Amino acid sequence: MQSFFFIRQEGRNVKVDFHNIVCIEARKNYTRLVLTDRTLMVLISLKQWERILPSELFCRVHRGFIVSLERILSFDNKYVYMPGRNITIGDQYKNVLLNVVTVVASESSVKSILSDLEVSVEGEVCG
Repeated sequence: MQSFFFIRQEGRNVKVDFHNIVCIEARKNYTRLVLTDRTLMVLISLKQWERILPSELFCRVHRGFIVSLERILSFDNKYVYMPGRNITIGDQYKNVLLNVVTVVASESSVKSILSDLEVSVEGEVCG
């Protein structure tokens, strides 16, 4: 599969590499394609973008946003934190992101989980 596509802009076909996409935002009949170096308005729906973009690189997190997984700095239950912007995670998309990325628990999370299970950690009994 190609790692890029072309968009028709001002009479020319302009190359867009998947890795340069930060996010795509719905804007009435258009979508705003936010790239690392520029922003383009494109007459295509988010549903159409979902069919074009590889699912291993992109995730829809809101009815109005698709984000690049490699551009995510962090996320929680409410927001995806991207360079220069925070994007709200829609209610129907809460579990979608968790299903496509790998989350490794931090040491404090592991101790909390083990404490709940009353398991010893390094000779200490938690709980």
